[in-house]
Amino acid sequence: MKKLLIIGAGGLGREVAQYVKDINQIKPSFELLGFIDSDPDKKNICFDNVPVLGDFNELKDQLNSVEPIYGFCAVAKPEIKRRLVQKMEDYKIQSVNIIHPASYVSPQVKIGKGVLISPYCTLTTNIIIGDYVHINPQSGIGHDSRIGAFSTLYWSVNISGNVTVEEGVEIGSKAFVKQGLTIEKNAVIGAGAVVVHSVKEGKIVVGVPAKEL
Repeated sequence: MKKLLIIGAGGLGREVAQYVKDINQIKPSFELLGFIDSDPDKKNICFDNVPVLGDFNELKDQLNSVEPIYGFCAVAKPEIKRRLVQKMEDYKIQSVNIIHPASYVSPQVKIGKGVLISPYCTLTTNIIIGDYVHINPQSGIGHDSRIGAFSTLYWSVNISGNVTVEEGVEIGSKAFVKQGLTIEKNAVIGAGAVVVHSVKEGKIVVGVPAKEL
């Protein structure tokens, strides 16, 4: 059983805590120690019997213990995710993947570290998922697609085949990306957008069909 901390006690963090419990019901894998969160108002609060332990600095003695400590960064925004992952590395917290047992991930999918694959997601064949990618429930990713590090797909995103999503991209709920496109790094796809053209670095696109703001 890996001793596990969830970084972030917001909505996503609480969802991840439940996913961990679901995983443990099928195969005991994690001892869920609690949340790390910098909000002092959350300290010592329990969410479904999982306590908020405090910030990294408050836990440094525990984090420097001999036995390995594992963690999962449960914050969706790519720029914040990067900072928290750096904190995890500073404190030698080892990243784990959280892959819900109700998802379908084919054996041909290559997955990095710190990845979330939520319930009812479908990942087909020859897909590469980079480090610290979050894929929220009911999302689908088609064959030969690539999702870059630190990107986040919110609920019910549909990525067609042969799509390249570069690093740090956010794709809003119920967005659709047509086959063969490239979404360059740090771009944002609005919720419900239908993307029929590639998106340049750092651009925000919304609407049907999606256009730059």
